[in-house]
Amino acid sequence: MSNPVKSKPPVSADLGYDRSEPLTVPILANIFSILLILTVVIAGVTFYYNTYVGRIVEETQLAPVSQDLLDLRAKEDKSLHSYGIADKAAGTVRIPVARAMELVAAEAKEGKFAYPTASYPVKKAEDAAAAPAVPAAPAAPAK
Repeated sequence: MSNPVKSKPPVSADLGYDRSEPLTVPILANIFSILLILTVVIAGVTFYYNTYVGRIVEETQLAPVSQDLLDLRAKEDKSLHSYGIADKAAGTVRIPVARAMELVAAEAKEGKFAYPTASYPVKKAEDAAAAPAVPAAPAAPAK
């Protein structure tokens, strides 16, 4: 009593392709493992980036302010909030910003401005095309 060995039916040359079904379990396992690896990599890169940015922000915010910057800010505050001479030859003076804003508001309330505020009509395309061209400067006489 011998058991006959079952063999696969031979693939005939006239079919041209393998008619057996693909193995779905290994394919699904590969897809799952690829998605799992991709998720871990994305989570790792995100964690690394957030940690790095947080460390850089913390270092820049906790860094002591340099004395040069403090001196510059003190000089700017002094020039913004005090009177002084801007140009002695021209006779111009510097006034505090708050006082300058008060003066400009007072001028606006009175209706007098130090700069022109009149409205001008908008030029139309036809007017600009009809305007004569500016003549060129005359050439220098030949010697």
